[in-house]
Amino acid sequence: MATPAPDTSDATLYGHDDTPRIVDVQPLLNRPSREQAMVRLYRRSKECDAVVTEDAPLYPFFFISDIGLLRHRRDTFRTSRLQGGGFFEHVVVFSCWQDYYEAIRHVKRQTDSDQRRPDELYLVSDPVQQYLTQSGRTCFKDMTLDDLHRLQLDIEVISDGSFPNAERAGDEVVIVALTDNRGWSEVLHQRSGVSEATLLRELVHTINERDPDVLEGYNVFAFDLAYLQDRCALHNVEFAIGRDGSVPRTFDSSMRFAERTVDFPAMDIAGRHVIDAYFQVMAFDVFKRDLPDYSLKTAARYFGFAPEDRTYIAGEDLTEAWHNDRERLLDYALDDVIETGRLAKHLSGSTFYLTQMLPMTYGRAARRGPAAKIESLFVREYLRQRYALPQSNWGSQSMGGYTDIFRTGVIGPVVYADVESLYPSIMLNYDIQPAGDALDLFPRLLDRLTTLRLDTKSAMRSAEDEEVESELDARQSSYKILINSFYGMLGFSLAAFNDFAEADRVARIGQDLVQQIIDVIRERGGTVVEVDTDGVFFVPPEDVRGADTERDFTIGLTDAMPEGIRIGFDGRYKKMLSYKKKNYALLTYDGDLKFKGSSLISRSNEPFGRTFVRRAIRRLLDHDIEGLHQLYLDTRQRITDRTWEQGVDSFARTETLKTSVEEYEAAVEAGERPRAATYELAIQREEDTGQPVRVGDRISYYITGDSANVTAFKHCARAEQWDPDDPKAPNENTAYYLRRLDEFARKFTPFFCEEDFDLVFSPEDLFGFSAEGIELVTEVHESEEDNETTEVPF
Repeated sequence: MATPAPDTSDATLYGHDDTPRIVDVQPLLNRPSREQAMVRLYRRSKECDAVVTEDAPLYPFFFISDIGLLRHRRDTFRTSRLQGGGFFEHVVVFSCWQDYYEAIRHVKRQTDSDQRRPDELYLVSDPVQQYLTQSGRTCFKDMTLDDLHRLQLDIEVISDGSFPNAERAGDEVVIVALTDNRGWSEVLHQRSGVSEATLLRELVHTINERDPDVLEGYNVFAFDLAYLQDRCALHNVEFAIGRDGSVPRTFDSSMRFAERTVDFPAMDIAGRHVIDAYFQVMAFDVFKRDLPDYSLKTAARYFGFAPEDRTYIAGEDLTEAWHNDRERLLDYALDDVIETGRLAKHLSGSTFYLTQMLPMTYGRAARRGPAAKIESLFVREYLRQRYALPQSNWGSQSMGGYTDIFRTGVIGPVVYADVESLYPSIMLNYDIQPAGDALDLFPRLLDRLTTLRLDTKSAMRSAEDEEVESELDARQSSYKILINSFYGMLGFSLAAFNDFAEADRVARIGQDLVQQIIDVIRERGGTVVEVDTDGVFFVPPEDVRGADTERDFTIGLTDAMPEGIRIGFDGRYKKMLSYKKKNYALLTYDGDLKFKGSSLISRSNEPFGRTFVRRAIRRLLDHDIEGLHQLYLDTRQRITDRTWEQGVDSFARTETLKTSVEEYEAAVEAGERPRAATYELAIQREEDTGQPVRVGDRISYYITGDSANVTAFKHCARAEQWDPDDPKAPNENTAYYLRRLDEFARKFTPFFCEEDFDLVFSPEDLFGFSAEGIELVTEVHESEEDNETTEVPF
């Protein structure tokens, strides 16, 4: 059953040109510098499912505040004065790139600016975004995700036991596994008469023969594509996988996922997009915070996408398998690429539908942040209506969401009530709008997107076909991403349409509304446990028990709210372990555990510690004090006996390098930071293996030595160095890990009196342990005067 196509007639949201089935736009940058700038459009024919090309003129442009800055270059451009009185009141248009860049340099000289973007200019730096903005076209109109030809790629590399290094001759690509969404698969590999160079030529030929619109992989930017490109260069094989026969262009890029920034070598391939499912998984987990790590295998298991009878081979065993168990390794490679395809399809839908709206290509939409996406829509419409753009306001937001905690301990049952789309609802119902928005786009777009999302969710609920439901879910998710960007844009210092006063007004109204919910719940007999920005956990009144009754009670809170503000029933839980503000655990009626906050379980902690805390929380929620004590004893015993559940993976920490080695060394030298195990080991690894150290590298290591209080950077080893059967390999520090266990146990001090805590978490068992008389502590907290209402959420 076909998914109903979205209505793309709204020019503000979808652009004013309805040209269908554009799959990519490529700037033609190798033309003579004084000739007309051009782009090449790639369109997938609906009739024959072939890709046809068309070249179109592009007019490089920018917005400028004072046209007088270009008075001596009037013969090189055309200009139009814009309406509305905004700061950038002229648009300047060129025919060729040379005139465009010379004009920018001229403005820099005229203003004595050393900035890449002088304050007097508003630049749309990407040539393709310039074209799509001025033409009103977007990619993928009249298409579904399955209409795209998507090809997945995964490589296997042999090495001498160290991490593969493309510069070492012997670290060869031996397998390239390929699948696509047309039911095709092939595993290319070295075999009799097929060298690595021949394999690489086969790969280039296969990609061009299959002619996909999209290449998908897992960590494909930082590893697969970069490695293939380097090996091609080593063998003088032209990595010509562009649709025009060109070699990809690489450039440094970065993406931010909550508190983590990942630097990587991005790649532009003419006529094709690159989608990295690794980034999609990290973006998903920014909100879910459920994944223990971001490996392909973990992600595939989490989403239920691992093939039946999936072949697993440890990374360090790949070379051995290539030499002695080749068929099994080929199966493993194929399973890898199958998982990649399933993950990419599941997580790509929202970006696909965003691309139908944005003046960006698919690959760029996947990499750009939310503020850039929403601003691109505004700029396109302001240009279409010939209205001046505002200038970014200087300053910062001073108010954030209201969070507070009123009860700690093991509490239940609990219900979660939230304001449906709190900030969007406030912005729509309280006339929120940035001062610089002369066209009133902010409320109109927000209202339109909200309506579209509600209509799409309604259609999704009534869909009888699973495929249709999935497509509709992806579409409503794309609307949600844009809706949630509006508030962020108000408070983003670099956004042209920012307005810190309005951002603060949204946050202040949100605080007031949440306080109203708290008051109403209490008035109606409920007990409030915790509040977190847009929702409240509470124990319902004694006479309100059961899913239907709790739902009715929660939704019924809406009648005490201002018009346009609706309270939603967002979950019911058997028990809640309330720990700190924004740090809690929830036990569902199905027996599942959900966690929030890093104070309880932080990814930076050793896996055995996270496992211990999870299991301990479960026992607390079950009031199983005997089991909690036994868990502590068993964990101590495993540490002492070195009988780890998952070998070195149980106690090794994994950390990300956030700065370069040069910056690290300079900071240490200047006394700005101490030496760190991660960097020292990364430097050592480069010396041992030749693998270069890059920002974003993840280093897994463990602590060595004999004392519990060793200096980490002096007593550490990389995880791959651990070998319990090798007397020369560095052992883990038992005393240190016993101390770490006690540190994890101390997280539970708020739930016991001091004497009971010492009984539960003590290895001394001379008189036998008994849980009789041990009670869990529940504390009541007054609302804090200095709560986190001033916390800005970014």
